[in-house]
Amino acid sequence: MNQYPGVVAVEVAGDRLKLFFHDGAAGFRIQELPFSPWALAASQLAEQLQTRFRVIELSGSNHWKYRIEFDSVQSWETAVDELKKENDFFLVRDLIQQALTASQVRLFSGLAFPELRRMQFTVIPSADGKSIAEIQIKCNDTITIFTVTDEITEKSVIASFNQAVTDFDPDLLEGFNCCRNDLPLLEKRAKKFGFEFTCGRDGGTFSKRASRFQLAEKSISYNRYSLHGRHLIDLLHPVMLYDAAHRDFEDFSLEYLAGYFNIQYRTATEITDGLSNRLLPAYFYRCNELPLTLQDAVLRGTGAALDALFIALYQQDNRSIPLPEAQVRFAGALAAAEKHGVFKNVRHCDVRSLYPSILLHLKRSPQRDDAGVFLQKLAQLRQFRLEAKDKARSLPPGAAKTRFEALQSSCKILINSFYGYLGFAQGSFNDFALAAEVTARGRELLGKLAERLGSLGAEIIEMDTDGIYFCMPQQSDDNFDAEVAAVLPEGIEIEFDENYPAMYSYKTKNYALLHQDGHISVTGAAFKSRAMEKFQREFIARAIEAKLLDKPELMESAYQTLRTAILDKTIAIADLAKSETLSDSPENYRKKLAASSSPRRSAVYELALDSGKKFRTGDIVRFYMTGSKANLPVVGNSKLLDDADPANRDENSAWYVAKLDELYRKLS
Repeated sequence: MNQYPGVVAVEVAGDRLKLFFHDGAAGFRIQELPFSPWALAASQLAEQLQTRFRVIELSGSNHWKYRIEFDSVQSWETAVDELKKENDFFLVRDLIQQALTASQVRLFSGLAFPELRRMQFTVIPSADGKSIAEIQIKCNDTITIFTVTDEITEKSVIASFNQAVTDFDPDLLEGFNCCRNDLPLLEKRAKKFGFEFTCGRDGGTFSKRASRFQLAEKSISYNRYSLHGRHLIDLLHPVMLYDAAHRDFEDFSLEYLAGYFNIQYRTATEITDGLSNRLLPAYFYRCNELPLTLQDAVLRGTGAALDALFIALYQQDNRSIPLPEAQVRFAGALAAAEKHGVFKNVRHCDVRSLYPSILLHLKRSPQRDDAGVFLQKLAQLRQFRLEAKDKARSLPPGAAKTRFEALQSSCKILINSFYGYLGFAQGSFNDFALAAEVTARGRELLGKLAERLGSLGAEIIEMDTDGIYFCMPQQSDDNFDAEVAAVLPEGIEIEFDENYPAMYSYKTKNYALLHQDGHISVTGAAFKSRAMEKFQREFIARAIEAKLLDKPELMESAYQTLRTAILDKTIAIADLAKSETLSDSPENYRKKLAASSSPRRSAVYELALDSGKKFRTGDIVRFYMTGSKANLPVVGNSKLLDDADPANRDENSAWYVAKLDELYRKLS
């Protein structure tokens, strides 16, 4: 599709789309294409505008039947102010997405992630947090640290950073939590010294705007920074998205993440680099398909990303776009724990890409997708993924293998999003009836698999969406797997993966597996929710280990040791502390409290307000319980962890022992 391979960045300037390419030792070159900003409209509005702008009638009978094309960004902006009054238009507000939607240009086509010029940076504040102590940068394998000293001023450190960006000329500038910490501090201090950044590829400075991104059920506010001709990624965002999918992280500190991902480091910038190498390639390769920048590929949900893709395919074919369907509830996937307890010699089977496979088997696109691009693109991505997966398997370890593994992983994420898109409320081509039908077929197929396994003498333990955990029958032959697979229709395949020496099934979607190599994997919020204090998570881990290894004495020992440590106040106070992320500002909480006739008080917001510290939306607040009784409310009986005095322990031992005792009873 892409007629312009090797594009590393794009920008809109007036009526032109600027494409940035690497050009060997010469740095980069720029190619310009014509660009006309556009909006979509229904017939009545289009008739009003056709005397002033180009109006193109689109094929098909969908709601947005006309594309209005403007001569320049300025005329588009003026018209948008008018269109807002009509409230009958479709607008892609991001001009770069508009340009990519209307063109054959896709970012990074033909490039591998290591071919990007990448720079990581970390701004280290002074002890009081009000100024800059040093700035670390990493370019390839070279680490440079600019430090404020008696001889080197803070302004010269900022200037050195600016010059380093200009000289190295990165396509991608990477920080960690830089949108909340590093860049605002850089911006503030540069303003104080009257310093103007010139490190954009147009010689310009950083720009920013207030934005939000969706994280599971939460909407997170942040300042979105940009730099002309370069991508700017805050690695905190892909880290948070990774955690939303895996629910594994205890916190989001760089040191913790380095341990989790086994990143070797001496400086913070090396951790940022390691996080980027692990998390960004999937988003990088996603840009080959989507009309999005790298930053948007990270921050847009998969539903919005697919919607952008389908709209682009329709626009390039001059087809009209439908309105989204009104949201409809429908039955979800099958999930059930048939048995509870510990089981030995467990196997797992799942239907490969169940929902995408059902869609391809049914040969069904959403009802309003009259061009059939949904199914065409799904089949195309599936084929591309299989080819990339086979290629990765055939290659020895190295850069090429890593590239194809990242490609297939990126395709897998997109492929698995097609079903979810059907139920995406804002999706132009959503189809709740088809989503319900696919889910029903999924439940039916999983039920058939369970029935076949049962008829062959297997014991079903857990069923979830597309897979089944089961114990093998006492007697089986080499045809067992084939006999199970035979129940599925043609085109839908089953995979049998690892055999597990033991499995602990606690409740639906909450279980632990002992792997052949001895490590234990845990699934489910009941076992690893960050809503629990660290001492609870650690006790659960010991209890699970005891159950899977059939060593109940390990659980008893862990319980007694932990109980004694709580009562004797020898446990670290941090292990008792709870962590909560502020989804709103403390000031907004105060206003809502004052406006409500029956306010619902929150301990974490009360602590933030009373602390005198400047807590913001997205900050993590850590606190612990005080007092001496086990049944005290949290509000009014808690304290910030930062205010704890190790020499004068005041945690509520009775409260924490009661929580431990309850947990012990549940797991016993």
